[in-house]
Amino acid sequence: MTEATATRVLRGGHVIDPATGLDRIVDITLQDGKIAAVGDGPAPAGAEIVDLAGHYVTPGWVDLHVHAYGTLGFADPDSIGIYQGVTTFVEAGGPGIGTLDEFVALMEGRTITALYAGPYLRPMGIVGLNFIEGDIRSLTGIPIAEWMDFMKAHPGLLRYLKIGAFGSYGKGPLKMGKGLAETLGLPLYVHIGEHQQQKGDDASYEIFRIAEAGDIITHLYHNNRTGVLDRDGKVLPLVKDAERRGVLFDIGFGGYNFAWSVAEKAYAQDLVPHIISSDLQQFNVIGPTFSLANVMSIFLRLGMSLNDVIARVTTAPAKALKLDDRAGSLKVGLPADVTVFRIEEGAFELADTYNSSRTADRRIMPVMAFKGGRRIDSDMTRCQDERNWLVQIAETHVPAAAERLTPAQLAFLAALRGAIAGIQWDASSVENFDLWKAIALQDAFHAVRRAQDLALKPALTAVFDCFLDHPFTMQIGLFLLRLDRTLALARLEQVTAQRRKVA
Repeated sequence: MTEATATRVLRGGHVIDPATGLDRIVDITLQDGKIAAVGDGPAPAGAEIVDLAGHYVTPGWVDLHVHAYGTLGFADPDSIGIYQGVTTFVEAGGPGIGTLDEFVALMEGRTITALYAGPYLRPMGIVGLNFIEGDIRSLTGIPIAEWMDFMKAHPGLLRYLKIGAFGSYGKGPLKMGKGLAETLGLPLYVHIGEHQQQKGDDASYEIFRIAEAGDIITHLYHNNRTGVLDRDGKVLPLVKDAERRGVLFDIGFGGYNFAWSVAEKAYAQDLVPHIISSDLQQFNVIGPTFSLANVMSIFLRLGMSLNDVIARVTTAPAKALKLDDRAGSLKVGLPADVTVFRIEEGAFELADTYNSSRTADRRIMPVMAFKGGRRIDSDMTRCQDERNWLVQIAETHVPAAAERLTPAQLAFLAALRGAIAGIQWDASSVENFDLWKAIALQDAFHAVRRAQDLALKPALTAVFDCFLDHPFTMQIGLFLLRLDRTLALARLEQVTAQRRKVA
């Protein structure tokens, strides 16, 4: 019997399951990785009894907006997932169609938390770094056949198509994104609110007219340009019109996208998100986001009932993502994905992303989670280790992982060095973010890999192992771009030369 197939009875906890209307103290039996029974009675012979008196038990939380991969991702993605009570999450825009194969190669089987993708319209995905959205050419092409082929090869992996409603792009890309989403049979997932460096204009608002029932708009309570309130603090009519059509609103707390001042005004006018998500990404795990639980606590402080908060991280996102056949409920027969938490009482400062705080007298704190029956105790500080959220290039030494490279990987690295030696990039390429250099480096990587007939995963890990002590995952063109060119060429020569001597 394995950890996942063990029989357990979760006893004495207050169960809240919005999908079934359950809201009382009752036992939950887990067996063979599934919900075996809901109800009081004798425990099955040999079952482990887990005493949860004084705790709450809910379906496993679903966070439909995280950054587990790419320039905003983590060395240990589970640190913002299962270790924080989240049993299912979605990578929100890290890969695009030009990097989804890299995403699969690096992330498949990497997490205990069930991981899905919401790729970005741009083929490279979200590029982060110092990139300022606005150059429509960065969206490059929309290869519909490649999108359809990928979905056929990876059924069920993609759960939405992400786009950004940035005024500097105009209305065209919004309509193109909607058309692609319809072609692929996916909901559209839309970032609203300009970033600080960007100008906003009314073109961004067109998304509230383009979005249809089932599409999701995130960052509802941001306080950047092109917000949901008018100058008098009233909810814009086109926002309410979109909600009446069935467009879903998500909070997407993030590092720049939640303001108490906007939340309080909008909430008082019944503009309430249908879904609560964290938008966890590197730096914001040390504040102000911290965790999905922290964002949930903020909504308790805002005035939302506990049951409504739970619905917005279980039933609602599972339904929106069409995952309600495997997540978001404690119905008998579904996978044994369960979150256990307690309510702590005290005085807690809950900050928004604009240096404003409110004091709360209670907060939600995960205790443990079960994923397919496997128990994982919560660790809310695991994600905050700097080595987890800050990519640190090993500039003065060769990482230990490089000593384990195979002859095929070393041959690939030698050929890669020769290929990228012909590409010029420097600090200004990163500081001003030269997307075309990143694409050139990505193309060189894949051309060499194909010529060397090396599978994608070992080719990717060979490069990362030369420069990283901690295994981050990132689009390869963006990773190479952020390396100092002199260091990159010297390190590749050093690694391959040393191993040739040993051989």
